[in-house]
Amino acid sequence: MTKPRPRSRSRRAPGADAGDVTRTTVGARASASAPADEEIEILTGDGVSLRAVAMEPAAPPFATVILAHAMFARKSEFLRPPSTCLAAFFRGRGYRAIAFDFRGHGDSGGVTTREGWRYDDLVVHDLPAVVSSARARGEGRVFVVGHSLGGHVALASQGTGHLDADAIVAVAANVWLTSLEPSPVLRALKRGISSAGARLVSRVGFFPARGLRLGSDDEAGEYMQAIFAPARMGAWRSASGDDYLAALANVQIPVYALTSEGDRLNCTPASGEALARRCGGPVHLERVVSRDDGSPPPSHMGLVTDPRTRLPWTRVDAWLRALP
Repeated sequence: MTKPRPRSRSRRAPGADAGDVTRTTVGARASASAPADEEIEILTGDGVSLRAVAMEPAAPPFATVILAHAMFARKSEFLRPPSTCLAAFFRGRGYRAIAFDFRGHGDSGGVTTREGWRYDDLVVHDLPAVVSSARARGEGRVFVVGHSLGGHVALASQGTGHLDADAIVAVAANVWLTSLEPSPVLRALKRGISSAGARLVSRVGFFPARGLRLGSDDEAGEYMQAIFAPARMGAWRSASGDDYLAALANVQIPVYALTSEGDRLNCTPASGEALARRCGGPVHLERVVSRDDGSPPPSHMGLVTDPRTRLPWTRVDAWLRALP
């Protein structure tokens, strides 16, 4: 029988800052070749506790990669299976890999689906707190690898001045804006899905992703309305009116946009590249046309989770190492 992982507990202390961390070592006994994973709790500026796992390399890390998960998902997309997961890939190449759960997902607490959270909370509070906690360790640069939701949250956060990353790898990251989708068929389909989703959320109060077999985690109603708004309203804005699309011009750090030709709806290569091209700094675009063994290209999730899709990640690693 597998024993449950020990979990650290803490409350936000008076005067605690965003990015403050408590730590607990978890997993198997550490060794020179496979250091033990470290479970950490990160406090956001608005007092929410985020749970994360840090995977340490055998030697002092070259840099830190923050792994930000997709919608309807959690940090486990980067952590399973342990030997071939993406976090292990980066650890094996000398990075400290930190995978975390956005609020309301996985092990992160402080809110529930029905109480709700907003898209802006992820942009303003969650990802900046995780990057701040990584910076506090004082070892090398901090890169954000954001999959889908994690990718466009990273771009929006960097563009609006909340995030302090050294580079962003945007993996299958796209917002369903008409201006970013060249296919009229997909534009109509995305509008239809968004309108139906918005009606469902209005009726039940949240988005039942688990019941619909779309993922491991349900999503809050207010958050989902913000996700559906670009396709329905033609604008990607914060609740206070910040134009996230226009703010991408402020993203001056390097951006690597990784897409797959096997992703035919969520983030087609054309739409993902259109989003990345709005950034103001250097942008590198890569389309995955097949898995490592020559089989058809991976799906939206498979780009991260399929162990047969690791050659593109070796090129991501080389790109990160070559950054000035």
